[in-house]
Amino acid sequence: MKKSLSFLPVLFLLMSPFIVSTLPQADTIPTLVDYIFCNGNVITVDDSNTVVQAVAIDDGLIVGLGSTETILEDFATENDTTYDLDGRTIMPGIVDGHSHYMASLFWIGEKYAVYDSQSIALAYGYTSLNEKSIDHGELAWLRSAEQNGTLRLRVNCFLIYNFAWLESDEPVEVGGWEEAIPINDYDRKLRIPGFKIYADGASGNRGFPAVSDPYSQEMMDLWGITNPYGDLYYNQTELDPIVDELHDKGFIVAFHAMGDRATETVLNSIDYALNGSTNSNYRHQLEHNSFIREDLISYALTLDTIHSVRGYFPTYWQEDYEALYSATWLERYVNRYSLPGEGLHSYLETDFGFLHGFDEDDWSRSTNIRPFLHMWGLVTRKAIDENGTIHSPDPWLAEHQITVEQALRMMTIEGAYAVKMEDYIGSLEIGKYADLIVIDDDPLTTNPDNIKDINVTLTMIDGKIEFLWSSHTFPTPYTSGTSRTSSALWMVVISLSTLIVAVNRRKES
Repeated sequence: MKKSLSFLPVLFLLMSPFIVSTLPQADTIPTLVDYIFCNGNVITVDDSNTVVQAVAIDDGLIVGLGSTETILEDFATENDTTYDLDGRTIMPGIVDGHSHYMASLFWIGEKYAVYDSQSIALAYGYTSLNEKSIDHGELAWLRSAEQNGTLRLRVNCFLIYNFAWLESDEPVEVGGWEEAIPINDYDRKLRIPGFKIYADGASGNRGFPAVSDPYSQEMMDLWGITNPYGDLYYNQTELDPIVDELHDKGFIVAFHAMGDRATETVLNSIDYALNGSTNSNYRHQLEHNSFIREDLISYALTLDTIHSVRGYFPTYWQEDYEALYSATWLERYVNRYSLPGEGLHSYLETDFGFLHGFDEDDWSRSTNIRPFLHMWGLVTRKAIDENGTIHSPDPWLAEHQITVEQALRMMTIEGAYAVKMEDYIGSLEIGKYADLIVIDDDPLTTNPDNIKDINVTLTMIDGKIEFLWSSHTFPTPYTSGTSRTSSALWMVVISLSTLIVAVNRRKES
């Protein structure tokens, strides 16, 4: 005779609170997102330099940051797009504050392969380029790329006001920009935040930096300098109304200013245009700052101007500089590296372009494309010559040390600040665009000498993976049986299995 199974309802009633408690509740159901990166080292570059383990991304934006446990509780993905970083580092994408990358692509004939031509920059971790300077042909090409969807990087165009040379000792203005207006839409890949003005020379047929202390006869003979004070493209009376007009139209003005006399003239013009207002609303900026006096740094602080700093100094030439320059000149030459520590907004300039030849095996060029070579240069002030020899800085050049934290900000949030995009890119914060890179070492903890060897394994812009190092076994989907949902389901399975076993035993008896 079969025994009654009337105990089963009672057993279900006894067990149901336990089963229900293990199931995900309505208010804890994870939100579906496009990507999750977990078990990592996420350098946010926020105001507190926060480092977390995981990030969630949806619809191109960062929607979650925190511990792996918290992010996996709050978010979930479909299609195996929760990735296990396995300790790798994520940081914001590189923002090059002074680039000629896109312009050089135009001039070397890559006009019809713009999509693929951007791959090199993406492979090195660049997500935004502040292009200094853009002419009419380059702008038309970039606009076409934006319209047909082949512009993968964020590009901020600074329209060229005058060419980088003189004719009969006079500046050569480009013209044709009368109808130009600023384009600062944060959600566009192509923006036009400003103009570029060349305030002085650089070398050769461009003339030479405009300085307040004359070049020595030895320098003049060596370099063919004809004006002992260099070449100032615009005097104060000429420059003031130009800057004032562009300022009134809402443009950022970026100045090529290498010599201290040019820097002083530029700062005076910015002061004139600001007319007592703060530059934080306008973001006028100086490029290169090659010879800058300490009194001009103080002046810049009162104006809150923004400054570029070349990351990779050609340290292998330091003995030549020591032989040519006086102690005063050497001090002004290295003062550019004091700018971040002085509290001035300072961003990385690679000044990279393909026009002078790009050799991926040549690590000696000061305008190298490698962002972590620039970081290494900023932090150690070392450099590699054409023969592969590493040169360490002499005491005068080692002054004004830049920390890794400062270098990270120069390469990310400061470049974004320079084009009024700091609320949208440049750091990893909830609500900002998911412009990020995955790298194979942590610059904050590794030996500084290893920074130059850091590689980018993944580059993401707008929540879209634009580069993935194909030879790497990354990313790999995250798998775990310890998440809340999977644990609950296993408990249900175990409970039901126990019931079935109990029923079978009752039947057999």
